[in-house]
Amino acid sequence: ELAAGGHGIVLATHDVELAAEVATRVIVLAEGEIVADGPTAEVVLASPMFAPQVAKILAPENWLTVAEVRAAITGEASA
Repeated sequence: ELAAGGHGIVLATHDVELAAEVATRVIVLAEGEIVADGPTAEVVLASPMFAPQVAKILAPENWLTVAEVRAAITGEASA
């Protein structure tokens, strides 16, 4: 809703699963330096270090969230 209304949110988190669920873009910092920046799926799938557990376990599929896995299994379109 907020994004559709032209609003943005900055969320600082160590929870990659949360970022995969809610973010359209992520920036990864290491020791205060930007090491990755881009669309969420592109960034978190580029390195096993950044990937959510779902992506690690179900590779080579490009699913990031439990909701995406559920949609794929049931044949529903993901939200």
